Amino acid sequence: MPKPTASTQLKAISAALLLFSGQALAEYAFVTAQVKRVLVVGGGTYGGCMAQLSVSPSSLLPGCSDSWVSFSCSGDFTDRVRAYQMLDSAKLALATGKQVYVVFRDDMTHNGYCFADRIDVKQ
Repeated sequence: MPKPTASTQLKAISAALLLFSGQALAEYAFVTAQVKRVLVVGGGTYGGCMAQLSVSPSSLLPGCSDSWVSFSCSGDFTDRVRAYQMLDSAKLALATGKQVYVVFRDDMTHNGYCFADRIDVKQ
């Protein structure tokens, strides 16, 4: 097999840069907060279910809308069972006054609200 020339390697690198330059990289953030409200809505709006946090996701990731995160109960970004389990955790924290640790990302949004792919209820 012939050894690639410097020109061939440069073309391959240039092609890779062009291929990936238009793709946005996901940013993740996490917050410890209180759950202020939960929302369940039909028709897939807001991903079907959300939680309002005492710390706004937009303060950490400007690409996220204020106050709320979506659990994607519509099934767009995770399976529905997992989404409803995350919503249940948010309800538990709301009912008991416990804090939550939430990880969310700005590359998956419902109506501008970032998708939370992790929620822990803290003691």
